[in-house]
Amino acid sequence: MQSSPYNYSEFVANPEEFSEFALHAPKATMRAPSFPLEDLATGETVQMSELWKTQVAVIEFGSFT
Repeated sequence: MQSSPYNYSEFVANPEEFSEFALHAPKATMRAPSFPLEDLATGETVQMSELWKTQVAVIEFGSFT
């Protein structure tokens, strides 16, 4: 298996692929499904839904490279 570089010099998007993604992607106002995650302070596993019961929870996905 040949690995490909993580970063690329130019991002080329296929308009049809983007349209399909945009059509089925979650909307900005939709609540994310609950999922398990690690509490970084305690190391315990908690459900995302437990966090948004009492406070606002922001989920950010991305790469900081």
